[in-house]
Amino acid sequence: MSKRKNERSLIPLMVVIGAVSAPLIYILGLATGSQIQLSSILATDSLSSWVAALATVAIAVLTFILAKETWYLREAQIEQINSLRKENIRPVVLVTLKNSDIAFNLMMVNLSNLGKGIARNVSFKFIDKSGTEISEGNNVIVDLFLNLHVFSNGMHSLGINQSVDSFLFSFYDLKGKLEDNDIFTPFFTIIVSYSDVEGNIYTNELTIDFAEFKGITEIGGGNPLHKMAEDLKKLREQIEKMTSSSPKKLHVNTYTSRDREEQQKADAEWYAERVKQ
Repeated sequence: MSKRKNERSLIPLMVVIGAVSAPLIYILGLATGSQIQLSSILATDSLSSWVAALATVAIAVLTFILAKETWYLREAQIEQINSLRKENIRPVVLVTLKNSDIAFNLMMVNLSNLGKGIARNVSFKFIDKSGTEISEGNNVIVDLFLNLHVFSNGMHSLGINQSVDSFLFSFYDLKGKLEDNDIFTPFFTIIVSYSDVEGNIYTNELTIDFAEFKGITEIGGGNPLHKMAEDLKKLREQIEKMTSSSPKKLHVNTYTSRDREEQQKADAEWYAERVKQ
């Protein structure tokens, strides 16, 4: 590769030298061939012919260099076009582990395709720190991933901007299931393999280190939108209780003018009794 780059870097210099020297050599040959008299060695026509032949050879070399440079440019254009075409159909499949909006201790897994093309034959492999593949039953967190069909059997295809979300686990559920009961010990890497519509294979990876969760806290008690949704749900349930009768009417007590008159009369009698006492 470096040799080819060096050749390309020398080609412009050789082209310039050849383009300038070839005409000068030809003109110089014609001029000297008509003036120099070499009776004992070469005649004037013979010398002029030799110089013209050398100029022709120089022009031929220059033509070869230009042809070679043209081929390099054409090759570079083809390579660039192929690269752009491949980039336009390239998928980018990512796996993300994130906290749920409902509660900080709930962990969600997200699988998405952020590329420009459809991902085919998506598969997953879990490896430990030493690079050894983790099989089912040897890692609690990996087993939780493999419980999802997507991670255990892969996907036939994942469309452009398509995303898959799923609940994975709760930190509270991990208590007593990890080594030394330390939730910050798990460490492994997920390798994602997939291909584009032309069969070009790509890989991506996500390293999950639970030690990165140390010291992370939450304030505010969760997503405010989720809280608003919960409050609206409670309000709806209260309204449904008020309209639980068969004709769906509100159960309310009306207060009429007669009720007010009776209330005023009762208040007056109560006040008169207090005065007598």
